[in-house]
Amino acid sequence: MKMKNIYLLLVLVGISMTIEAAPKASARTYFEKGKQYFRASDYKAAAFQFEYASFHDGDGTVSADSVQIMHTLSVFCKTHKDSGDVCYDGRRYDEAYVHYALVSQKNRDDHECRDMMNICQDKSRVMRDSYSGMVRMEPGFFMMGRNDGPVNEQPSHTVRLDSFYIDKSEVSNSQYVIFLNLKGSKDLEGHSRICIGSPNCRIKYDEKSDWYSVEKGFEDYPAFGVTWYGANDYAAWVGKSLPSEAQWEYAFGDAQETTGEYYHGVRNGTPNNFGIYGMTDNGREWVSDSYSGNAYQNSVARNPEHHEVREFKTVRGGTSMDEDFNPKTFRDYERPGFGRGSIGFRCVKNNVK
Repeated sequence: MKMKNIYLLLVLVGISMTIEAAPKASARTYFEKGKQYFRASDYKAAAFQFEYASFHDGDGTVSADSVQIMHTLSVFCKTHKDSGDVCYDGRRYDEAYVHYALVSQKNRDDHECRDMMNICQDKSRVMRDSYSGMVRMEPGFFMMGRNDGPVNEQPSHTVRLDSFYIDKSEVSNSQYVIFLNLKGSKDLEGHSRICIGSPNCRIKYDEKSDWYSVEKGFEDYPAFGVTWYGANDYAAWVGKSLPSEAQWEYAFGDAQETTGEYYHGVRNGTPNNFGIYGMTDNGREWVSDSYSGNAYQNSVARNPEHHEVREFKTVRGGTSMDEDFNPKTFRDYERPGFGRGSIGFRCVKNNVK
């Protein structure tokens, strides 16, 4: 055999031995690489590595459950980080905060998300301190209640209110769901903030992802199914409060009963003379006051608000087939934990100059 051929044969044998000696990739190999990418917050690369690991998880080097858990976690983090970026670019800072917070809960090494949470918190605080989406009500006198209606609307009496800002529209499902995803469905005392599954509630909860979402097509509809506790907590969260009965009635203005669709978007229909929507439709609204049937008989003349410890809270507005119904003065009541009716809410800012 010629020397050249002998040399070529030796080279080929060497290559063959090298290939056979190279370690075969295992599920553990891909799994460990995936964890490295995950810790580096590269969730796309991590998901790919865990997917590769799933192709080899039968080799006994790592459990199939571990691979599946990490793959799901990587996809979850990537989805919410991408969603946070989209919301941030759209200046929806509260919503972006929720997405970044969810990623941070799953991966404490993701410092970028933690930094974005702080940025979103600062920006949303600035926006909450603004009066965007609100209308200023100037101080003044008005006649509250009526003498020709039900007993709980009597007597008509003069009330003076200081200036305040009130939301032009009711809080929508898309606004309230952000609050739920950040704060949860129960307060510190265990009171429910919303009754998921009630006929009029368009907000859904997925136990697997621990995530609240709005039924498609109802994002800009008023949030129904919300309890008084939930409405009050949301108002505090955005740096506002629920309106008093007097503030709500003062802001009613010349609102007219609608003859169109009863339940619709919060900015649909015709606003009143103050530019406020939905005072006579889209259900009734929680206010801050505790309910009393004879509250007007002993009401103070300036900024009345009733916070006695009572079983019921007051709701205002809405519509009715009753001929004696007056949407401006109508008063009703429900237990503060009630969330199965068509009751929404809006917020006010007090102590304004």
